[in-house]
Amino acid sequence: MHKFGLIALISVVFFLFSELAAQETTVHNCQIIKEYADGTVLLKIDGKEMLAVTQSMERNMLKLKRDVLDAQKEIFLKDSLLANYDNTIAQYEKTINQMRDYIRELEYVLKGYKDLAHDYKKMRVPNVSFRVGVGATSRDYKPAVMMGLDIRRVLISGIIQERNSGVLVGASFRIF
Repeated sequence: MHKFGLIALISVVFFLFSELAAQETTVHNCQIIKEYADGTVLLKIDGKEMLAVTQSMERNMLKLKRDVLDAQKEIFLKDSLLANYDNTIAQYEKTINQMRDYIRELEYVLKGYKDLAHDYKKMRVPNVSFRVGVGATSRDYKPAVMMGLDIRRVLISGIIQERNSGVLVGASFRIF
């Protein structure tokens, strides 16, 4: 059995080496077209032109590419902040306009309440009123009746007594 394992191992190794030997090695035709002062070289390989750069140039290009990507991200963030700022300004302006409309509406309502209060004050002073009174005159204190009519601020009153009668006309003035 040990011989069988050794034979199998030799077969596998032989098979692998024969496969490696069967693969062709390709030879590329490479030609230098131009060398530049910065260390880069223009090459022509199998009919295709290529530019070969130094490792330091490659690192610098990668760093520049990274810097460009970082700058683009920063620009995107700032643009989004500006868009949010513009949106916020628009909302504030809308709120301010709504507040101004509300203030105008409140001023209109306040004027209405002031007019209503003025109308109530006018109604508090009666337009027409009737006055009646009882009293006595002369030495014997005979009873007398006084009746009157008030129209706004004008007073018209009459006195009736057993042998006397009279009419009074006056005006009413507000002190307080």
